[in-house]
Amino acid sequence: MASLKTIAEQSGVSKTTVSFVLNGRGDEKNISTETQRRIQDTAKRLNYQPNQLARSLSMGRSYTIGFVVPDISNPFFGKIARLVEQYANEKAYSVMIASTDEEPSREKKILESFQNRQIDGVIIAPTSSQSLHTPIPLVSFDRVFADQVAPYVDVNNKETATLLTQQLIDAGNKRIGLVSLTSHLPNINQRIEGYKQALSANAMVLDQELVKEIDFKNKKADVKVAIEALLGGSSPVTAVLFLNNVLAAEGVWVVNRYFPESVNKLKFASFDNLDVFDYALPKVTSALQPSKSIAKRCVEVLLQQIEDKSNAEDRCFSTKIIER
Repeated sequence: MASLKTIAEQSGVSKTTVSFVLNGRGDEKNISTETQRRIQDTAKRLNYQPNQLARSLSMGRSYTIGFVVPDISNPFFGKIARLVEQYANEKAYSVMIASTDEEPSREKKILESFQNRQIDGVIIAPTSSQSLHTPIPLVSFDRVFADQVAPYVDVNNKETATLLTQQLIDAGNKRIGLVSLTSHLPNINQRIEGYKQALSANAMVLDQELVKEIDFKNKKADVKVAIEALLGGSSPVTAVLFLNNVLAAEGVWVVNRYFPESVNKLKFASFDNLDVFDYALPKVTSALQPSKSIAKRCVEVLLQQIEDKSNAEDRCFSTKIIER
């Protein structure tokens, strides 16, 4: 395996210069772009593998960040995790991933474990604002609490839910159900407000009987109960807004399994998208979140805190409505 000395000799520079460049400090030390590229190309050609322990000791960092979400099996969080890993690796950081199952106590233990392992910072979709009070650098996404001071990356939840509901109204639906997760989460509250705003703007009265809340740990059974209630009675709904893609996917399955006669009559809308919605029945209009932009910005904001000891500007991205 190549050493720093070998790379220095073949690059025509000092070993110190090689060390600065391979540790990401080339710009800081005013090393020219051409020299940095030459050193990096040489290191790649010689298949140089850095000694991470030595690097961590010399830089005072572990070059590891944490990624904490409620459920890594959720396609949205899984996609963000993969992209965070990609962008972090480009900056020579590795990523440790953990799921909280929406349990604040579990989230607290995970963060304490990460801190004990001396990771450099955390990207988190938090279960509560208490988790954001930590001595290590942190950026939140997907959920932004009113009292948080930690930097965040978010999307326009309320506006998107308003647009999705309006799409259902414009399609002629007068009774629109809402299926959501627990409403203590700020993003869910914002989406519920968007649903209500669209109803109000169209002089439609909010019927609380059409608003169904799902337990995170009992999604499949609760969605079935919710759909049964929404389709039952003398005045069933003709459309349903689901406040995330997992709930929408469960809703599609329930209707096909238990209410096949309603498959072509119902219209669904979902906050966030799944590829299966392209050919699913009932038809699902969805709001696509910009995963790449969210992941890249999270990494940028976190690394700025780690490396520059400063907070980057918060960002709120727009979604894209996909009509079906």
